[in-house]
Amino acid sequence: MLAAVKQCQRLHQMAVNSPMNITDLLPIVLQSKPSFIAVAEATPLFNILSNSIVKESGVLIIGPEGDFTEEELKMMKAAGATAVGLGPCRLRVETATIALLSTLMLWSDAQNLSLD
Repeated sequence: MLAAVKQCQRLHQMAVNSPMNITDLLPIVLQSKPSFIAVAEATPLFNILSNSIVKESGVLIIGPEGDFTEEELKMMKAAGATAVGLGPCRLRVETATIALLSTLMLWSDAQNLSLD
């Protein structure tokens, strides 16, 4: 991953965690602002970001195939996660990950340019 960071001229390496149980994830959600959870049929991420000012690193939660259970969603939202989507199409986990990260990076880069 370090080679990709250098190639893309990024200053910071993104942390990619292994799959984990919801109970292990909740403390991370509590301390990470913003915390986004990818959910089918949620408000598109771009719409949520357009009203946001983010100054800290956050967390993006994606998966599993078939979406989260209602109980899992309820627990993560109670911990502070905001449900985000990609519009009307359902995507595979791998594709959704790339699409969401690309959206976040484009938005973040635009925010940094406007601050300069």
